[in-house]
Amino acid sequence: MSKETTSLLKEQTKPVIVDLVKDPLNRTILVEIGNAISPLQVRAIKDLANCTKEYFHGTHFEHRNFDENDGGNDCTFLNIVLQIFLPDIAWNVQRIAEMAYEMAGWGTRLNLRPPGRCGLRTSEYLDYKNFKSLGTHLDAESIFTVLFALSDSKSYRGGEYYIRPRHQSNLYYFKPRQYSAIVFLSETNHGVTDIESGVREMFTNEFWKFDDPPWHMSTRPELEEMELFTKNYEELELDTQNLEGHEDDEKSQDLEESGEHEHSGDKDDV
Repeated sequence: MSKETTSLLKEQTKPVIVDLVKDPLNRTILVEIGNAISPLQVRAIKDLANCTKEYFHGTHFEHRNFDENDGGNDCTFLNIVLQIFLPDIAWNVQRIAEMAYEMAGWGTRLNLRPPGRCGLRTSEYLDYKNFKSLGTHLDAESIFTVLFALSDSKSYRGGEYYIRPRHQSNLYYFKPRQYSAIVFLSETNHGVTDIESGVREMFTNEFWKFDDPPWHMSTRPELEEMELFTKNYEELELDTQNLEGHEDDEKSQDLEESGEHEHSGDKDDV
């Protein structure tokens, strides 16, 4: 990637709030943001997805088939590689999440932690060439989901995103405009209607209460996996601190004994 391209990736778009969806209690569950990502950033994400799929196909690509008749998607996991190779885009994902967080009042109304204090659980390039829909589901155990539209909405028929607020039967439909983002509360039922023709490509990111997962878990780790990893890490860190403290105590004792010997030698000289 040339220096010119790298500098262009750093250019910030000027995102604007397009729409909000609220539940029966008048709480915002979704924020639609226009001009959330640039065309060059979209191209960079696709290139990174192609490289990741080629070199890490066995670990970071999944032909993700949901339950029977619920469709699915082809998923290339980009977490970690996104932060390494496209840090400005990773930063932009957080920026868009924070913009929605402030607009929705998720901190004051729902007491949710801000995106800057969350980890990026997963970052995924999705395409639906081999699938025609995505059944109703929720992104369990995540807090916020940030979904960027990479495709021109006119390039495919059908494929509308929908969301259903809790305690409500009505569905709200969106056909995200290219370069826009939808930010929503992850544990809200949502899905994609039948794709009649064309190619639908999306870039989705989920924030959760843990830190970013390590490389060996950088697909979409389960809550139990991360809890175990965090517990083991904290125990290892505590053992290291105890070992360092023991070594410091031994050094202090050696110094004290050395000082006593020197003091005793001074008396003998006298």
